[in-house]
Amino acid sequence: MTEREDKYFTASFQYSPIDQSANIANKRRVIEIMEAISSVPLDELPAVAAESYHADVALNVTHPVNEISGIEAGLRDLWLPLRQALPDMERHNHLVAGGRYLDGDWIGCMGCYLGSFQNDLLGIPATRGVVSLRFCEGHELRDGKIANSYHFIDFLDLMRQSGYFPIAESLGSEMQWLPPRTLDGVILSPQDEERSRQTIDSVLRMHAALGYYSGQPPTRAVLDEMEQIKHWHPDFMWYGPAGIGTTRGLKGFEDYHQIPFLVAFPDRGGSEQPHFIRIGDGHYAVTGGWGYLRATHSGGELFGVPPTGKPIKMRVMDFYRCDDNTIVENWIPIDVPHILMQMGVDIFGRMRHQFRQHAPLTASKWLVKNDQ
Repeated sequence: MTEREDKYFTASFQYSPIDQSANIANKRRVIEIMEAISSVPLDELPAVAAESYHADVALNVTHPVNEISGIEAGLRDLWLPLRQALPDMERHNHLVAGGRYLDGDWIGCMGCYLGSFQNDLLGIPATRGVVSLRFCEGHELRDGKIANSYHFIDFLDLMRQSGYFPIAESLGSEMQWLPPRTLDGVILSPQDEERSRQTIDSVLRMHAALGYYSGQPPTRAVLDEMEQIKHWHPDFMWYGPAGIGTTRGLKGFEDYHQIPFLVAFPDRGGSEQPHFIRIGDGHYAVTGGWGYLRATHSGGELFGVPPTGKPIKMRVMDFYRCDDNTIVENWIPIDVPHILMQMGVDIFGRMRHQFRQHAPLTASKWLVKNDQ
């Protein structure tokens, strides 16, 4: 590690060797739990939840669900509304990786829920058509049950699929996230320990390079100082949340995400609060923070919102696929509705206002009208 990397690198992180058999068993257990919660008949859901969660489970969900505690609250505020909105819901896992972090067993999952959007969800009007709702998760497993969960569900993208987009148009491409190009993201075989260590190390070196930013206007010369070109494949895919979109290659990443964020948040940086997950599993890595990134919206417009001067805490996860030397694919859920709420913008209120104005044009209202 160079002296410069050492200055920004998170030295407190040490990769924890793992029992490969136990790690695979943990991943299978989480897959089993989440599949059951997603598919059992609703009258069986409380019993399944009791078998799957610790009684005092902490569930952290993207805005507007936010932090909830206990099985009853999890059913009431998360799973029953979601299951009722998509009664034929299917869970598709694109990536499942596991490892040890902060003396805990952590599993990261990324994929989508596919189903017919039959009933409104959080006020988002049902279309009665097929939707794909992406999810990204981090689960801490203790004694075969989930003790802590972080759920990033792209409710803003569901609004988009319903015909409503209450913020400025995304700079990147709004599209369905693809699974890893190698189609090996559900990792249920033993992985080389050194490869796993190198993968998470490569990712954290890239994170460290982001700390090189001087706070000056992000010209090409300033961006070059961050040396991101060292860490990414020339044709890497960056899958961002609704409101940002998907980009390809370093220039696309800089133009459509990095530059707008640096302009809007010139003082952005990590806090002393650690990530909740940092794991490497073969050629895959997962990191995540719930308020870890902090900044002031002081520099420029973002999501169509002019500078507010408000302090922001960001909820973010990252799922990475690496080759032997670089990051090739990156899926990054960001709780955009929560960022906007801190800016003073309630996108769910905006959406409800749009719905009241244009309700006759929605697919569900059209079907009701023509069924009569």
